[in-house]
Amino acid sequence: MAKTKISDLGSFIAVDDQNEKYIPALGDGTAIPGDLCYIDPADGKAKGTDVGAQEFFAGIMAESKITGTETAIVAGVPCKLLQPKSGHNYRIRVDDLGATVKHGASIKFGANAGKAVKTTNVLDPGIIGRLALEGLNGDTVCEITWV
Repeated sequence: MAKTKISDLGSFIAVDDQNEKYIPALGDGTAIPGDLCYIDPADGKAKGTDVGAQEFFAGIMAESKITGTETAIVAGVPCKLLQPKSGHNYRIRVDDLGATVKHGASIKFGANAGKAVKTTNVLDPGIIGRLALEGLNGDTVCEITWV
């Protein structure tokens, strides 16, 4: 069965919470926990990062104590971005994996705001992580080990 919600994997973005660091931001009404985000300097809102804006990446939208893991943070409401650390596991949102993808497959920033994509190019300079769990056709969330 395809995994389409962070809660299909667990209840937190940080899998092995090991003194993770968070930075404050404001919701923009579209970014959902698990999205890869940057903070817009014009308004302080967390917005989805894509391959065209990856240099602005600030962190992974963390779950909200109020709305959980599946609801976008309302525009202007305080939220947090988790700053990923190499070797730590996180649950993020991805574009449909499209096929069964094995543990260790490469993940990078995608063209859709906030979402990552798989890549078959193991030398791709944009790789942000490797699948920590096997992914299936239809999966739109996954667990990765940050590189």
